[in-house]
Amino acid sequence: MKKLAVLLILVLGVVGLLAEDGVYPDKVVIGSFQALSGPYAVIGQGMTKGMKAYFNWINEQGGIYGRKIKLIVADDQLNPSKTVVEVKRLVEEDKVFAIVGGLGTYGCLAVMDYLNSKGIPFVYQGSGSSKLSHPPKKYVFPVQPDYLLEGQLIAKFLMEKQGIKDVAVIYMNNDVGKEGLTGIKKRLTPTLEIPYNPLETDYSSLALKVMDKNPRAVVIYGFITDTLRWIKTLKDYGYDGLIVTIYPNADPAFVKLGGKYVEGVIVTGWVPIPSKDNPEYTKDYQKFVEIYQKTYPNEIPSSYAVAGFIAAEVFTEALRRAGKDLTREGLVKALESFNHWNGIMAKDITYGPNRRRGKSSMYFIKIENGLFAPITGLLSVEGD
Repeated sequence: MKKLAVLLILVLGVVGLLAEDGVYPDKVVIGSFQALSGPYAVIGQGMTKGMKAYFNWINEQGGIYGRKIKLIVADDQLNPSKTVVEVKRLVEEDKVFAIVGGLGTYGCLAVMDYLNSKGIPFVYQGSGSSKLSHPPKKYVFPVQPDYLLEGQLIAKFLMEKQGIKDVAVIYMNNDVGKEGLTGIKKRLTPTLEIPYNPLETDYSSLALKVMDKNPRAVVIYGFITDTLRWIKTLKDYGYDGLIVTIYPNADPAFVKLGGKYVEGVIVTGWVPIPSKDNPEYTKDYQKFVEIYQKTYPNEIPSSYAVAGFIAAEVFTEALRRAGKDLTREGLVKALESFNHWNGIMAKDITYGPNRRRGKSSMYFIKIENGLFAPITGLLSVEGD
């Protein structure tokens, strides 16, 4: 009996050494970093709710291969220096299996190489930086379209769908705006390029330069507050050409705050929105709301909750494909098997051994009567 007991202890010890951090018979433990407090808490809280709602729904069904998903969320306040500290704690103290759904470009970039060097899967980043996918990193799996891709698709849309080449590009003088401009210039040469500081409150003098050229279309690479300030200034000066802006502005708050000024504005999109012209998207969105409200009754989910939901969907599908004997290497191979995969809200996701740009297609939405109305199907630059 003593020999048997010793042998059992040795076997269990070997199994313990071979087991992946965060993987247990009844659960898999993962981490995320979000702005749960501070000025950007509305984004981080919304994204966290989306993840929790989806994981709760999966766990109610028994989890994946009997393992429930336990999510630990660190509050980094969208501060990259805090992100580094919190992510190291999640990996080295909490021993998470993976990081899922990190928020913020600079925080994601600050921990990207650390996670990749440690062999920790990093699935979905709340960022459109192309640095996350180019060059590809084995353990880093972006989902959102990057701004470089978006710029190319905007140029393609304007030229092929609208017959417009006379375009002014107004862009934040930072990595987001510069990437977008670079993407656009891969397809067309702008008539006018105007960098701006998003912290400025008066764009009048810059707007006069736009009015002097009076281009047929203006592309604004900015976020909600400064984009609305640009639109109001241009329209008050009499600009009546086409205005196109980016997917972070495809949010109900943009329409609510913009009012009559944003009527007719075109926005890029990458997730389904309910529309009478697309019953399948409407059905999927209703399913999303149903799942969300199981955890948050009677609450209308934000677009940030959609992002978190998609992060959870992609990770969970990879868990399912990785099989019962879960390892990080198995998760990587599972993600690399995605080929135009569709979930409930996640659509057209593809990875490969040397491909980390998960989303390579977008569609275009027009604001009409205070509502978002899709005006194209999914467009891609692949094969062009």
